[in-house]
Amino acid sequence: MEKTKVLQVSRNAPATRATLKPARLADAQLDHLEHMIRSFALSGDPKALANLDHTYWQRRLAALGEESDLVSTQRARVLRLLDLLVQDRSTGADKAAA
Repeated sequence: MEKTKVLQVSRNAPATRATLKPARLADAQLDHLEHMIRSFALSGDPKALANLDHTYWQRRLAALGEESDLVSTQRARVLRLLDLLVQDRSTGADKAAA
C-alpha cells in the first residue's frame, strides 16, 4: 500500500497565496469531509463502503487543498483522509476478489 505524500494540484494558472481562501474557512469543510469519510470507512458495513464514491470524495479533498491556504495540520488531515480512501478502495477490491 502506497502512502500519499503530496496533494496534486491541477490548475491551469498557479494559485498564489493571495487568491487562496484562508485556512480558518477550510475547517468546516474539512470537518464535514472527515466525518463523512470516516463514518463510511469505520462503519464495518461492506454495503456502505460499496456505495461510497471514492473518486468524488478524493476530488473534494483535492479541491479543498487547491482552493485553501491550509496549515500543516489541515494538510495532514487531508492526506490521512486520502490514505483512508485508498485503503478502503484496496480493501474493497480484496474482498470482491475473495
